[in-house]
Amino acid sequence: MTAKTMHHTEASIRATLTTLAERWEQMAKSAPDFGGDGLFIDEPAPAQLQQFERATTYGRAAADLREVLRTGRIPHGLMTDAELDAHGNAQ
Repeated sequence: MTAKTMHHTEASIRATLTTLAERWEQMAKSAPDFGGDGLFIDEPAPAQLQQFERATTYGRAAADLREVLRTGRIPHGLMTDAELDAHGNAQ
């Protein structure tokens, strides 16, 4: 594989991953709005809570993917203990 082909392939993969992050961000926006204070007038239905949790997960996944694309490293919250030790961030 030539350097030009490798660059094209990497660019294509990065574009695909960026599109995936964008779609996850769109899906994260579908979460029901419970207000910022955490106080509910009416208790949310289980389906609303599940939708909120799913949207939160999509948002976090999109942010993690964008961090990987930006830095080239696994986000701190997803590192294994060995990786944290290697980076001097053991908890």
